[in-house]
Amino acid sequence: MEKEIITIEIFHKKDKKPIPYSVIKNIIQDDDIISAGFDEGYYSENESWDAHWFIKVERDRLETDEEFEKRKKQTEKRQKESKEKRYELYLKLKKEFEDV
Repeated sequence: MEKEIITIEIFHKKDKKPIPYSVIKNIIQDDDIISAGFDEGYYSENESWDAHWFIKVERDRLETDEEFEKRKKQTEKRQKESKEKRYELYLKLKKEFEDV
């Protein structure tokens, strides 16, 4: 298991009018990913939003030692739980087919 590249959101803004470049020019780096556009409004019974312009800046980085250790422990825990569930299923199936 190795450290992974994580994409984090550096900046996100929505506005009713177009968003100028000057808003992000001091925070962006050469490898950043910039998403910008116009989202049409949507209206329904359960969910609605007004039309708006948006801009989002994302950056890739290597996960920290703490994040890596946490992910490693979670993976080990999931693998152990999965193995226990498979063993329980095995025992149930074994019992079911031994009686046949």
